[in-house]
Amino acid sequence: MKWYYKTITFLPELCNNESLAAKCLRVLHGFNYQYETRNIGVSFPLWCAATVGKKISFVSKNKIELDLLLKQHYFVQMEQLQYFHISNTVLVPEDCTYVSFRRCQSIDKLTAAGQARKIRRLEKRVLSRGEQFDPSSFAQKEHTAIAHYHSLGESSKQTNRNFRLNIRMLSEQPREGNSIFSSYGLSNSENSFQPVPLI
Repeated sequence: MKWYYKTITFLPELCNNESLAAKCLRVLHGFNYQYETRNIGVSFPLWCAATVGKKISFVSKNKIELDLLLKQHYFVQMEQLQYFHISNTVLVPEDCTYVSFRRCQSIDKLTAAGQARKIRRLEKRVLSRGEQFDPSSFAQKEHTAIAHYHSLGESSKQTNRNFRLNIRMLSEQPREGNSIFSSYGLSNSENSFQPVPLI
């Protein structure tokens, strides 16, 4: 089965690519829950060290779902306001490079906020045992090297809390998977890290 894609280009010269990409992923997330699907993945063709880039592509083997996604109010409105250019639906070329964009929640644990959450959990456990809590004894003693990633701000309607989607890009071999993605369109281990065309 062939892959289709539609690319959104962010048109303003000065814009926050990460903020616009996060909003696009939020719309995809809502779409996936509304229509109970996980057939659309995301690709960032201009991904680099500094930014996710001024383009986001949605890829799928289901052309109808792909077209329906890009008819969501946010995308239509942003195109009418000339903030977005949305391409036609196109077949992915045979000689395309494949990658996977993966969410890396483990990065959250290494941030200052993640360390604070860990200490609060430890404190709660220690106090529940009736012991004295000394936070200095739980200070992080080692340094961790983290591979390059980009972080997109998101919010959960269910918990009413903000969180970060930490995303890494990894090179992959094109392979037939089950074409199932996370609700944010990312590759996930539950579905064998489905690669997407870098297009």
